[in-house]
Amino acid sequence: MLNKGRLKDTPFLKLLMGFHTNKTTGILRLTNGPEVKIIYLSKGKPIFAASNLPEDRMGAMVLRLNLITEEQLDEALKEVMKSGKRLGTVLVDTDIITAEQLFDLVLKQVSEIIYSIFELDDAEYSFIEDVHFSDEVITLDLSLWDLIIEGVKRKFSPDKLKDIIGHSNVILQKNPALTEDLGMIKNTDGEKLYKLIDGSKTLGDIIDAAGMGELKAIQIIGVLNLLGIVHPGAEKKETAATGSLKSEIEEKLDKFQASNLFEKLGLDMNATKEQILTSFTLLSKSYHPDKFVEPRYKEIKPLALLMYNQILEAFTILYKDSTREKYLKEMNEEDKSMLFIETDPVLARESFEKGRAYVNEKKYSEAYKMFSTAIKNDQNISEYYTGLAILETMSFNDHPVNIEAAEQAFSKAVELNPDEARNYYYLGVLYKNKQDYRTARGYFQKALVHNPAHRESKKQLELLDRVG
Repeated sequence: MLNKGRLKDTPFLKLLMGFHTNKTTGILRLTNGPEVKIIYLSKGKPIFAASNLPEDRMGAMVLRLNLITEEQLDEALKEVMKSGKRLGTVLVDTDIITAEQLFDLVLKQVSEIIYSIFELDDAEYSFIEDVHFSDEVITLDLSLWDLIIEGVKRKFSPDKLKDIIGHSNVILQKNPALTEDLGMIKNTDGEKLYKLIDGSKTLGDIIDAAGMGELKAIQIIGVLNLLGIVHPGAEKKETAATGSLKSEIEEKLDKFQASNLFEKLGLDMNATKEQILTSFTLLSKSYHPDKFVEPRYKEIKPLALLMYNQILEAFTILYKDSTREKYLKEMNEEDKSMLFIETDPVLARESFEKGRAYVNEKKYSEAYKMFSTAIKNDQNISEYYTGLAILETMSFNDHPVNIEAAEQAFSKAVELNPDEARNYYYLGVLYKNKQDYRTARGYFQKALVHNPAHRESKKQLELLDRVG
């Protein structure tokens, strides 16, 4: 069966939803001038993708990620031409990357190709159903929901998504025709938000109840809306709406008294300038006093003005590098005076980022020092311990492998962030290498509890099943 069309008439998102609903297997081919991209689907899920663009190829990706030099790539490509092997296989055979890195690279390469299709405003497409896939096609366990979320984020700004959904006072409704086919949002934040929609809550009510921040909630609800799973209904009646809005602003103003500037924008202290600007834009759009000029908003306008002024102050200080750094230092000094210990969260974050850069450059001794400095200056961040723990499992220069130290660091990372699947996975690997398969299995299973899509843990459990 062959279907043809254009994305301007049938958007890519609608195509994906149709394939998912019908559990379709086949090949989707998209052409945009000389550009060709292909997606392979099995039972409605993308499992692989390919592209003829040079920037989508494996060689370009490993160069961008600084995993290989241009000279190494040239030599590897010569071996590809000579042997007929895939580039990834040659890179593994020559110890430039590991087999595990290759798997992650292929997953990233395929995902990026699919993300790029979301950004196309138009292209010709053709779909051949129930076709036999070639041996070149690798079956990957891709999450359709994750692909859609990231693709929509790249296609639509948060402002655009909010415009699509409507005012925070609209009541969201479920599409009854799709209630039986929501497998792709199972165990995701999408399911969490979907369950909050009961036909009586407004968009603002649902964002507050979700507790995941306005920016993230808007993106997820926007995706649910674009997929046709939910849709905006009527606005609440004015009397109820104004009363609800007044209570909402009063409650937020009360919380602001104990909030730092980042929290007022719904962000953490590691927020980027882009996130600061995006959050300010969304919040100012909701609470700008010029929105409340009608007589029915008489009691709300002064509250909105207070709210807007505090949001504006937070943005003004945090968006500029110099004033943000000064504010962070002032926060740090305040923390020091309260805790009577010398710590520096800003230095900790800077040291950790330098450590990650050193890891990419394979300067492991320098990275080890930076991760140690990060922990010394802030002992409450899980990823600092994870970075140090990974290096404890490696031998470099005068640093020997220290499994006991690695186990302690991974355990501390789990203590600080019990929802992070990868730390359970790493602990599982440590115990597997010690041939304590029972404990290893337990950690891999914990990883899947916190992230059911964690591929590495699934793979390790399958290997343990073979061991018995």
